[in-house]
Amino acid sequence: MTESVMPQKANTFNSLDLSQFISQCMRAVGANEADAQYMADQLISSERAGHPSHGLRRLPEYVQRALDGVSNPSAQTSIEKDAGALVAMDAHRTCGHFALRDAMTLAIARAEEHGISAVTVRDSDFAGRLAPFCEQAAEAGKVSLIFGNNNGSLQTVLPPGGLQPRLSTNPIAAGVPRAQAPHMVIDFATSVVASGRLQEEKDTGMTVPDEWVGAGGYHKPFGGFKGFGLSLLVEAFGGALSGSDTVSTRQSPEAQGTLIIVIDVAALRDPNDYTAQVEELINYVKDTEVEEGSKPVRAPGENVPTPGQLAEEALITLNEKTWENLQRIAAQVKVELPRKR
Repeated sequence: MTESVMPQKANTFNSLDLSQFISQCMRAVGANEADAQYMADQLISSERAGHPSHGLRRLPEYVQRALDGVSNPSAQTSIEKDAGALVAMDAHRTCGHFALRDAMTLAIARAEEHGISAVTVRDSDFAGRLAPFCEQAAEAGKVSLIFGNNNGSLQTVLPPGGLQPRLSTNPIAAGVPRAQAPHMVIDFATSVVASGRLQEEKDTGMTVPDEWVGAGGYHKPFGGFKGFGLSLLVEAFGGALSGSDTVSTRQSPEAQGTLIIVIDVAALRDPNDYTAQVEELINYVKDTEVEEGSKPVRAPGENVPTPGQLAEEALITLNEKTWENLQRIAAQVKVELPRKR
């Protein structure tokens, strides 16, 4: 079994117990059994991949938003416009995890039919990490690209040199199929770090580096003007193109707008030849001496647990703030807390 180590009082649990707890909480706020388990898999995967910022610490947020009527985990996505390879979807305030899973499933099917597809989603709740949806496409032999904005809300990112925040963290993700999982997947905020990562550092008592934040403690864009430019693209692609709000003086509801693009590798070349070339590329790049004290080079996505590994027991340690919030929502929705190990 593996164990995550965090500089806090130990709150260590069996991953399978945590998974059951997540599922029960999501069902308590209206999610069906399959969706509730899907959410559990996503949050546990984030923890085990080394991304606690998008793991269990997010569950209280998702539960509270459902209790407050901000999101609706029982809602189902619908198609608003259908032009074959191009589809516009309305998520009706369901959890972003469910909406983007459904949208990616549709995008994969349309790419198999047309060679390429683009699916937009508006009015979903937040989807956490975008990487799992790119993994979904890669497992089907598809290349994918995702842009996600926050419907004009949560303006926490400064323009380069700016004193007032004008953008959200606006993530971009992409996936490339390999011969077998784990596939090559990147997922990054266009700010130096994601909001969840910044809050995770604060929750665990760590000092936030000056490189991460600027005036007023707001996020800086990564790479200065480069990250700023990519963030504007996310607003135009994930926001405006999906029919979601973009940043402005409006007080826009907290939601997510997303654009998913999928390309069927088989429509362009033999998939086995493609993945063989990708493997050659990755192996060559990784085959390098590293600086003293550095870890071996790892391709994006190689730390993601496989479905088989997720089904196995592991130990997960949560920080004290996350544990306090889990106790709070457990009392609210009347779900029994997992037992500490």
